[in-house]
Amino acid sequence: MTAASTAALVTDLAKGFALSEFYPLKHPTLVHALHRLETALLGHGTELHVDVSPAGLTVGLDPVARRSTHAARLAARLAEHGVRAFALRNDTGAESLGRFLSAVTLPPRVAAAAGGMVAVLTAAGTPGISVNGFRIPAPAQEDAPPSQDFVPSRPEDFGITMWTAQDIYNEVRESAQRVEAEDLAELRRVLREGNESERLESLQRMEMVAQWTLAQGMMDNSVALVDDLRRDAEHLQGKNPAIRGHVMLAIHRLAVREVVDELVARLGRARSEEDRTGMRSTLLHVGADTVTPLVRALTGASDVGARRAYRDALVALDYVGVPLLEEMVGDERWFVVRNMVGILGEIRSADAIDHFTRTVRHEDARVRRETILALTKLGTEDAVPLLVRGLADAEPGLRSAAALGLGLGKSHAAVAPLLSQLKTETEPEALVEIVRALGRIGDPRAVPALADRAGGGNWLSLSRHPTPLRVEAVRALGEIGGEPARAVLQRLLRDRTAEVRDAAAKAVR
Repeated sequence: MTAASTAALVTDLAKGFALSEFYPLKHPTLVHALHRLETALLGHGTELHVDVSPAGLTVGLDPVARRSTHAARLAARLAEHGVRAFALRNDTGAESLGRFLSAVTLPPRVAAAAGGMVAVLTAAGTPGISVNGFRIPAPAQEDAPPSQDFVPSRPEDFGITMWTAQDIYNEVRESAQRVEAEDLAELRRVLREGNESERLESLQRMEMVAQWTLAQGMMDNSVALVDDLRRDAEHLQGKNPAIRGHVMLAIHRLAVREVVDELVARLGRARSEEDRTGMRSTLLHVGADTVTPLVRALTGASDVGARRAYRDALVALDYVGVPLLEEMVGDERWFVVRNMVGILGEIRSADAIDHFTRTVRHEDARVRRETILALTKLGTEDAVPLLVRGLADAEPGLRSAAALGLGLGKSHAAVAPLLSQLKTETEPEALVEIVRALGRIGDPRAVPALADRAGGGNWLSLSRHPTPLRVEAVRALGEIGGEPARAVLQRLLRDRTAEVRDAAAKAVR
């Protein structure tokens, strides 16, 4: 398996941990992620050994997923639990992975009180996983119940009740009357406080109410029910994980497509931060099913406030590890990839750099341009190597955009690549942006090259460089400052070209 695929596997594992921190183990969003992780681990082919340190996660001797905030959080929590290394067999199942990640989310003091992480995982039953060199044993198998010789022969024996048409009519009428008279506050109380069977019954009755209100066109009631359950889940967070899990599953089951679409639309229309925060939290509790409607709304929104609301919702989902349509980055259609790159840049996704590493090399220039713009928005040190790659793009306009991004990022690591490109660049627009970038960064190493572009040390000679480029070089020298730059500017005060003299005069003030 390649280093890149191993890093992707570790990143997905870290995202699974982030999901486990927020979603109950049976929530479809987490279940889907665990099954994807199981498939990826099986494809790895061999046991995955990961070393843990406060600095991050390492496979072999190579740090992995260094740019992932999810991986950093996972490493920090494992270190708090005293985990120095862990290993996952390639046949480790989704259930065992889920229990492992859920155990890691426990507060360290709780795990310590239970005897440490090894004891917690042994009690939970996580076969296929080892921690600090200790292989977690498989749980003991219970004896199978004795076989039954009873062979049913009648419908009643199968649990089937034969109804007449009148029976069905009466049942439907009574159900409708019961749904109309349901006390939702009482059902929510039972969901929080009842026993297992009572909770299941209350959930079924709430589902009936939700379906009935949708059928009657009472969208406000359906949204209010989901929103109330979200408040219940928030109240239970950190207090009773088991009951909170029941409530969150109820939210997911009641938030059908029509309700999710309505929640997204109301989020875009909301004007108070309190309303936006509430609806954003409700969508977060629903989970991955909200991603596609949010992406669709973000790409189609013209209102700045709505775009910000959708972006913030996607950022919240990304923070808890929900995949943001990552498979779209590998789509064969260039416009699909371009749109996804734009969204990842817009929301500053935690793991966007991993995707931009691929898209900055995309065969379509429009995708590469969107990637460079997204990297510029990120403005992080991790973006610099990819923007440097953009400096060598075949399209002059993309070289200009990459230079602009490097200048706005003001990373001193970009100075050497910019100076190298300055020597060979022939496109006037790209040359101007490279010079501006060197000025914005303000590194004295650029002074000799900028002095040459500004006109050199001999004021009697005519520069071989066009005047607009010379003026930009003078301005860049002014931004860098210091004695060497000031000496060049003093000489340029006597330059034959008025524009250069004026720029030098402004720069030395």
